[in-house]
Amino acid sequence: MHTATFEINIPSNPLAGRINLEDIEMGMDADTGVKARASRDGMALIVVVWATDAADAANWLQKAGLI
Repeated sequence: MHTATFEINIPSNPLAGRINLEDIEMGMDADTGVKARASRDGMALIVVVWATDAADAANWLQKAGLI
């Protein structure tokens, strides 16, 4: 299994600063079967996923408007 890390710039994507981290983690698990952990500081939303294919996570993040 591989790990993919998505670092989303909060100043260029205000949604990244407001979205509930649990929504990302639970939503990815429910919708794609991808395990994810999300964290946030003042400048970046970081989503770390464990999956054989990072494309599932990327597609989910794109549909959520984060990337």
